[in-house]
Amino acid sequence: MPLLIDGVQLAAKPESANAFLKQFPKFKESSAVLTSQAPLVVGPEGLLYVGQREYGGTSPDDSVIRVIGSEDATTCHIGVLRHTGSGAVCLLHFDGCNTQQGVGSMVQVVKELSQGKAPGRLELHLVGGFDDERHNSDEVSLEIFGCLVQWQDDIHLVTACIGKHNTTFKRNIPFPIIYGLAVEVQSGKIFSATFPDHGPDIPARSARHFTGSHDNLPVYDHHRKQMVIGPFTYRQLGNLDQILGMPDRFYRQRLSTSPAQEPASFEQSVRTCLQFMKEHPEPMKTFFPGGKPHYFKKEPDGRWTLL
Repeated sequence: MPLLIDGVQLAAKPESANAFLKQFPKFKESSAVLTSQAPLVVGPEGLLYVGQREYGGTSPDDSVIRVIGSEDATTCHIGVLRHTGSGAVCLLHFDGCNTQQGVGSMVQVVKELSQGKAPGRLELHLVGGFDDERHNSDEVSLEIFGCLVQWQDDIHLVTACIGKHNTTFKRNIPFPIIYGLAVEVQSGKIFSATFPDHGPDIPARSARHFTGSHDNLPVYDHHRKQMVIGPFTYRQLGNLDQILGMPDRFYRQRLSTSPAQEPASFEQSVRTCLQFMKEHPEPMKTFFPGGKPHYFKKEPDGRWTLL
């Protein structure tokens, strides 16, 4: 019995996110509570920030990480999987790539952290995406549901703040209400959030989205209590200099699934990422020499220090 809503099994992948929400109206109320919150600014102290196509998990035993979060989700979805007995939790930023591998990684992390702990069940919170005109959000939702309905473990869907439940309109243009989500490790509470600090190696982590692996990668070693980045590589863009010379509007219109809804920092983030790719055409040689990952220790003030 894979995906359960109030004990009822979702037998098949729904036709659309909104069809699913119509079938299960209970999610309207919980979504309204979540979307009514003003985003809480979460500082770097005790924070594990998870980027697009990344995941990270830990448990209440962790003395280093108190909050896990992610943002900049327009058509992307943020999933939070938690075990009610152990309190172990994992967050993943889904962008539609290798969704099955992503779900499997989340389940594996939470189950590993729950071994020998109190019995409980797996609960999932799914937040993100909106009623975009290109229906890219819908594709991400359906990818996730398609995996969950076939999953061997019982997973109880507690929150589904997706589709129309996460949509507002500005000048008749749809926008997501929630762009960022955080979870408190101790309590399991989720809340709308924004994060001034996204952690180390952001240009490298972002470069992978363009031409790198489609796998969802871990960014936290819960055994060592350290952040881990890489190693990974990507294909070099042959016309990189030409792309770097393009105006900002090119990046927004050609490199985003939701141009109107991207944050103001989108263009600069893309430029920084592309410049990194130019400086490191072979990252396994120059950025991850010897194919070794970067390990970081969390300092009391929230900074990550390279070891």
